[in-house]
Amino acid sequence: MGSSMTEKRGISALSQKCKQVLRMVLCSRQLPPTSEAITRRPEVTPESESQLNVPSNLARVSQGHSRADSSRQYHHDANAGSCAYVYILDSGINVSHTEFSGRALYGANFISGKPDCDETGHGTRMASIIGGETYGVAKDCTMISVKTTNNGKGKMSYITEAIQWVIRDAASRGVSDRSVINISTGGPYNASVNHAVEEATNAGITVVVSAGNDAKSACGQSPASAITAITVAATGPDDCRRPSSNYGPNVDIFARGVCVPAVSTSVDNGPEYSGGTSAAAAHVSGLAAYFVSSKNLRGFQAVRRQILNAAWQGVVKDTRGSGNRLASKRAFRDFFLL
Repeated sequence: MGSSMTEKRGISALSQKCKQVLRMVLCSRQLPPTSEAITRRPEVTPESESQLNVPSNLARVSQGHSRADSSRQYHHDANAGSCAYVYILDSGINVSHTEFSGRALYGANFISGKPDCDETGHGTRMASIIGGETYGVAKDCTMISVKTTNNGKGKMSYITEAIQWVIRDAASRGVSDRSVINISTGGPYNASVNHAVEEATNAGITVVVSAGNDAKSACGQSPASAITAITVAATGPDDCRRPSSNYGPNVDIFARGVCVPAVSTSVDNGPEYSGGTSAAAAHVSGLAAYFVSSKNLRGFQAVRRQILNAAWQGVVKDTRGSGNRLASKRAFRDFFLL
């Protein structure tokens, strides 16, 4: 699906096996036996890839302060997100989709009597925005499905239990400080949910959440009101707050949330379009995974600081008291390829 949109350079010329070895090198993992290993010369740095003719939402992550740069390209490190684990609390993921190249896994399922797979498509679309080969920000991250909703419905207690499960699972894998939780759902203020978010960030996990789509303050929503969450509101192509997007002092950053293309649950279908703060949060979760890999960042504090510092300041219109930041990866060297 993504071959017509992508111009591969550098690492993409390597075999899949070689790419996996390079990922292990960059993540400071143990190399395979010498006969199987690739020797990496000290002067060699991660290669870049340019994805051409991308949707405007992905291009905006690479563009400059002004939308006057109409380049429809997405420049990124070839191993973008390769060290990061993104836990997606949603409706599930179609893990066998070709867009994910085996990087999507089943984790936990908190919906009794329902299969692990994604029956509605929402979670799969969020995963493709986070780390899909065609539409994703961090194209090499590992994504783990944590099912907390079905047909758009779930309980706040499921979110609490899911976050606690992620804390344990990430610790067991030894990846807490390079893990991200994406929560593109929510509900009324819930102290237990907010406390679980704080527990996750205390463990070093970055938590990215949607602000909600009720056109009101996010202060009364959870997990959007959680102090240590990165709360994301939505903009349109004009960098103006989407009218339905929640807002207020709990909102840290904005990202595109209008007409965002993503994969469908079926491998054979064309793109489906997502919107709202769910899609906006997915962009920022992808950026978090990108930063973990490209800058070798570890822990919630470092990742959060870099996301906020890299954002464009003062470009969003109609913020209504929100943090006026637009998600961007401008701090990376590949930005200067524009």
